[in-house]
Amino acid sequence: MRQLSRKRAVTIAIVLVAAASLVGAYTRAASAPATTKQSAHVWISTLYTPGTISSGRSLRVNGGIDAKADLSGTVVKLYKREVGQNADTYVGKATVTYNAMTGNAFSGTIPRLKYSCIVTAAWAGNARFFAGRTWMFAGVKPRLAVTAPVATQAKTRLRIEIAPLQPSYYQGMTRPTALADVQCLVDGDWTYFPGELGVESTDGKSWCVFDYFSVPAGTYTIRARFRGTNYNVAFVSKSMDIVVP
Repeated sequence: MRQLSRKRAVTIAIVLVAAASLVGAYTRAASAPATTKQSAHVWISTLYTPGTISSGRSLRVNGGIDAKADLSGTVVKLYKREVGQNADTYVGKATVTYNAMTGNAFSGTIPRLKYSCIVTAAWAGNARFFAGRTWMFAGVKPRLAVTAPVATQAKTRLRIEIAPLQPSYYQGMTRPTALADVQCLVDGDWTYFPGELGVESTDGKSWCVFDYFSVPAGTYTIRARFRGTNYNVAFVSKSMDIVVP
């Protein structure tokens, strides 16, 4: 009988401790200030461009903050991180304007992009809304120039210049891979340049040279095709005509 009483006493003690813990937790929760902040989604996209620009040019972007409240005057900070960089670079701010039809919108400029990059838009939030941020990829095209230093049936040399410099990432290769090639317009389709390709040379960073032999006489429309690297997206140059007498 005494043993049973001890068990009952231990059980009662455990129940009392648990109840005290629950009361304490409830008291702390009741005394904590309830948050009234809301989430506001930030978005960003390219403006007036198809998402890729030429190296050295600025990128215009637009975006918005999905919040029903009027956030006019608040600012969104813009950052860029070009390929090869390991940190964001602050490039400026964009002021938010409000319209009943379009909501909270902003636009800004990412200046002088050299390589493809990540663009980030960050909003600090306010007393009503939590901070928000978003990012997008901006592809940047290199500048290409193709010339024909020599144009004869015996030998036609075509040279492609690429800017900006493509940092070498071909590790362990004794011979750099050509970054670009030459295309020729034949019957409405872009194909390989006619003739026997004899020599191909390149520094793997800024230029490629192609020597062709046994080229039929005629006028050819050609262009350079950049294959793309980690640093710049694939691109083709403007076409040009060459005459092989």
